[in-house]
Amino acid sequence: MFKSFNSKWKIKVIQSGLFKLDGGAMMGSVPKVMWEKTNPSDEFNRINLSMRCLLLDNGNDVILIETGVGNKNNTKFIDMFCIEQTDFPLKDELKNHGYNLEDVTHVILTHLHFDHVGGATYFNGSDIVPTFPNAKYIISKSNWNAAVNPNPKDRASYLPQNFIPIQEAGQLELIDDNQQIMEGIETLVVHGHTTGQQLIKVIVDSDTLVFCSDLIPLKSHVRIPWIMGYDLNSMQTIEEKTLFLDEASDKNWLLFFYHDPETIAVRVKKNEKYYAIIEEYTIND
Repeated sequence: MFKSFNSKWKIKVIQSGLFKLDGGAMMGSVPKVMWEKTNPSDEFNRINLSMRCLLLDNGNDVILIETGVGNKNNTKFIDMFCIEQTDFPLKDELKNHGYNLEDVTHVILTHLHFDHVGGATYFNGSDIVPTFPNAKYIISKSNWNAAVNPNPKDRASYLPQNFIPIQEAGQLELIDDNQQIMEGIETLVVHGHTTGQQLIKVIVDSDTLVFCSDLIPLKSHVRIPWIMGYDLNSMQTIEEKTLFLDEASDKNWLLFFYHDPETIAVRVKKNEKYYAIIEEYTIND
């Protein structure tokens, strides 16, 4: 899957845990009779979701994209979202791949919803502190502003305990939209799901991997009309996703999914009717 990127990056998939959200909310106006064929629900209408982070190592920089839901949540929260993970998932997963928390130099967060940023901080005794003591935490200015001044629709997804301690520790780095973070790492900012969500592009020679975050959370969402009910502006998401998939098709990008429980990444090709998946990598590969 990552062979074409090996000349510059050692890439590791970091599975920070599993959880569930309401299937109807994840699929928006798509009828259940359609979406349950690909994403079956439990007795509470919840579907399985992954929190699949990505680790990049070039020998000097160790970059983690996304941090999962974290381990600060109470029993009610864990039960509500059916969270399945170890007691300290990022520490455990990194150790499995030969890394320590202290090795991470950059944490790139696509946006500050709790299921993406929760693992960025943890309880050290009674204090909440950054999980990665030596890392810069890179967030778009526009999403930071949305998180600290949330609107009524996604206020419940922005939990200050997940990101304010980063600022207090002096580890926060806010960047403008659509920036190069370092050579071969760029952001592509979209606003339909939430203001200032930054997709992450990893570019090596003629190949590009894109961390799709919540623009395309599941393989099912490659279909243009399949839009989450959580999105702030569904029509904007449709426009952004169409432009994105047109370019992904033209340039043969590898699209990496954060939330799909089975499919890790795909490549797509546009035809007369839709975007066909021409290459797929799953957890069983």
